Order: sequence, then structure tokens, then C-alpha cells
Amino acid sequence: MDISLNDVSQVIRLVREVCDRWDDPQAWREHLLHGACALMNARSGMMLTEHEGRMYHFGRLSVTSVVGLPAPMKTLVQPMISEMAHRDYQDVSDNYIPGLTGVYDALVRQGWVTVPRSQMSDSETYHAAPYYTDFRKQLDLDDYVVSIRMVDLPCRPEGISIDRAHGAPPFGDREVGLLKLLHDEIAPLVGVRLATEAHLCRDGLSKRLRETLSLLLEGKSEKEVAFHLDLSIKTVHEYVGMLYKHFQVSSRGELLAYFIRREPMRRGMS
Repeated sequence: MDISLNDVSQVIRLVREVCDRWDDPQAWREHLLHGACALMNARSGMMLTEHEGRMYHFGRLSVTSVVGLPAPMKTLVQPMISEMAHRDYQDVSDNYIPGLTGVYDALVRQGWVTVPRSQMSDSETYHAAPYYTDFRKQLDLDDYVVSIRMVDLPCRPEGISIDRAHGAPPFGDREVGLLKLLHDEIAPLVGVRLATEAHLCRDGLSKRLRETLSLLLEGKSEKEVAFHLDLSIKTVHEYVGMLYKHFQVSSRGELLAYFIRREPMRRGMS
């Protein structure tokens, strides 16, 4: 696959950087995608997850992160991905994304799949399919590599797509190998070391609450937080109470312990 020692080192470094952002699902996913795009010389990337799917039949599909596209284009991604929701894989393969059944067969057979677009279908078939004509062409996206792993508890599939613009060379074995290595390292951490929206994490916190949390984790007192954020001590005390409720703790010690452990806990659990 032509992966060098430097490539491996960069993947390891990226995984470490992603883990440093473990309690912020939006942050770690975006950092992962930006890093993958840099490694693979790609324009954009997206992450998806499936809920309530069954054998050879899609469930509900959610786009969890998109990078490398202008904001107006990002809004197009979820509706187009939702075109596959609650449909049979063969139907989607025949009428939307050519070669998708082969990807799913590989996932069922070996528990993972990382494949370039060129191995899914020939270029003529791909460029005539709705997934390209109605979606990717509009975003100036052409070639891609897709990777799917079973992650999290409960077990569910999550996918990564890394994309190049029109005119860029197609992905080669090195890029496919890089995404495989990266996904192999990341997938076992999702839900175990990397929080998702189902966990107690920064997801859903306002900007002020995030700022307050960061300062508390730096060891600052409520008075110091108030001074730093130019807020009243009473307001900061209220923010701290909101953080305790959000993270289901009753003291600063419990809050700090949660972040020291760096093991995401599911919402609703004690």
C-alpha cells in the first residue's frame, strides 16, 4: 500500500490529537476529518452513523460531521444521505449509489470495509448515478474513499468518506491504506474513549458554559472564573450548577474526576 513510516507516525499523531478532544464530539470528529483530508490530500470529508438498521436494509442515517465544504453546501449533505434511509441495500445500489451491495457484503464478511470509489463501479456507471448527478456534482466532489466500521455500544456502523474535487487525481493505494489504518485505530475508541452525543460531554453546552467548564478544569475558582469572563459570581455559580446537572455530578471533585478518567459515561446513568 506504499505507506511510509512517516505516514504511520502522522496517523498516530492524529489519533492522539483526536483523543485530546475526547469529550467534545463535534471537535474530535472535525479534527479527525481535517487530519484525514490533510493526510490524503483531499478536499472534504464527512462522517455518518446508522441507527436501527437491519441486515441488508438501511435504518436512520445521520451525518455527524462535514468539513471542507462551504456552509450552504453542508446543508445539502444530510438530505441527500437521508435518501438512502429505510431502503433495501440492493435498491440503493441499483438506483442511487452503484456498487453499494459489494461494500456491504465486505462489511458483513469481515466486519470492516475501506474501499475507493473505483472498486465499487466503473466511472461511466458512477457518473450517471443520482448520487453523483444530484449530489456530488453539485458540491464539486468526484472521487472518494469510503470506510465503514462497527463501533460504539450498542454496536452500530459508522462511516467516513474522504473526497476529492473534480480535476484531482483519483485516490491510490496509499490513500486507501491511510484511511484504513486511521479508521482501524479510531473505531475501537468511539464510545469507549471518544464521547458521542449519547454520552455526558460538551455536546449541547452553550459557549458560556463551555468557557466556564474549561476554566474550572484549569483549576480556577468561581471567583476567578467570574473575573476572567467578566461575569458576576452569582452568574458563575448558576453556570456551575448547570454544569453539575449536565454532567450528573454534585461537586467539583466529581466533575474533575470524570475528566481525569477520560471515559465517557452514557447520559441517564449514575
